[in-house]
Amino acid sequence: MHGMLEVDRDTVTVAVLVDNEVFGRGIEAVLGSVPEVSTVHRCGSRADYETLSRFGGIDFLIVAPPEAHWLENEGRAVRGSTHVILLVDEAATTNVTQLASMPVDGFVSQQRLTADLLSDTLRRSRRGELPMPPALTRALLARADEPGPGTRTRTVNLTARETEALTLLVKGLSNKQIARRLSISSHGAKRLVASIMLKLDSPNRTTAAINAIRAGLVQCD
Repeated sequence: MHGMLEVDRDTVTVAVLVDNEVFGRGIEAVLGSVPEVSTVHRCGSRADYETLSRFGGIDFLIVAPPEAHWLENEGRAVRGSTHVILLVDEAATTNVTQLASMPVDGFVSQQRLTADLLSDTLRRSRRGELPMPPALTRALLARADEPGPGTRTRTVNLTARETEALTLLVKGLSNKQIARRLSISSHGAKRLVASIMLKLDSPNRTTAAINAIRAGLVQCD
């Protein structure tokens, strides 16, 4: 049902970290039309966001690439349980592999930013998926068979259950869908995916899928 988050039907609080005031206000206005968003905090700098986040209660952080570089090294430590959504300028994106390696929970196109798209992105992110613009997904899959920079030939030892979960992850299934297919709990699926990402040295699901294909662990159909 439109406007309802499947995992948590309560309203959510969103912080927007964008240095450009005009752009930031535009995103704030679009979020105002998303039914499940109750509160929007606009932050002009990382310091503003860190001050805000000390009080907790931030469900989502929507951040533009210029303000997102600090996430590469510190994101997982500072964001806590907050879901991070990275704004993507499809017209200016060149290194899609580097972009996909960002430790974020989803991507949303700046050019196609609408209330419906943001609502869908928030919902899918909370389901454990990694929402991403179709053009970016296609570009990444096209590069999946290419050796990545610094690719290592180390052996990745996955359990039989992890291999099953990895196959489903590469097909794009969410944690909830993986749990259903494997007849396990959602928490069990989440643990499997987290273990897979750790073993594949991947900051997110998309990079894990690409690394798995490059390592020959699964086939890209």
